[in-house]
Amino acid sequence: MYRASVGIHLQFGHHVRGHRGPCISLHGHTWRFEITLEARELDAEGFVVDFDRVHDELLQPCFQLLDHSLALGQQSYAEVAEDLVRIGHKLVASRHETIGCLGDLPPTHPGPLFGAVNELPGGIKLAVFPFTPTSERLARWLHEGASSRFADDRVRVARARIYESLHPSESFADYLG
Repeated sequence: MYRASVGIHLQFGHHVRGHRGPCISLHGHTWRFEITLEARELDAEGFVVDFDRVHDELLQPCFQLLDHSLALGQQSYAEVAEDLVRIGHKLVASRHETIGCLGDLPPTHPGPLFGAVNELPGGIKLAVFPFTPTSERLARWLHEGASSRFADDRVRVARARIYESLHPSESFADYLG
């Protein structure tokens, strides 16, 4: 059995709806999204799946969706969307002090990505998921997204791993499908 893993680092914040501890607060992490694909036979070029293809079709879209965003579940977003518009306008307006204009909107993913979408309330970037974005749920979301792109008669998604923190200690969640 051949296995190939590839990952990407991301910077984004999130909120864990209903959390009994500190994750109820808006907070951020340096995340790592990692996918492991496996196959009994390699393709004609000698790959399980070419790393460039995994990067272009899975990891780069995740980066576009999440980089420098706040990840929220749909229910939380629906409850605070109007407030976020007001907050976003105030935060983005601070650019007048430094650059003299409102500047450009942050880069986003052009459409839905496995059920998640970017929103720009007041000009700040959010990634809205159909679930509360915990590491465990994000691991399943990544696994299902990778399966929709790469799984076939030859290739299987063996694991999706989400590192929520890397330093000073590692914390991660796996989804094996």
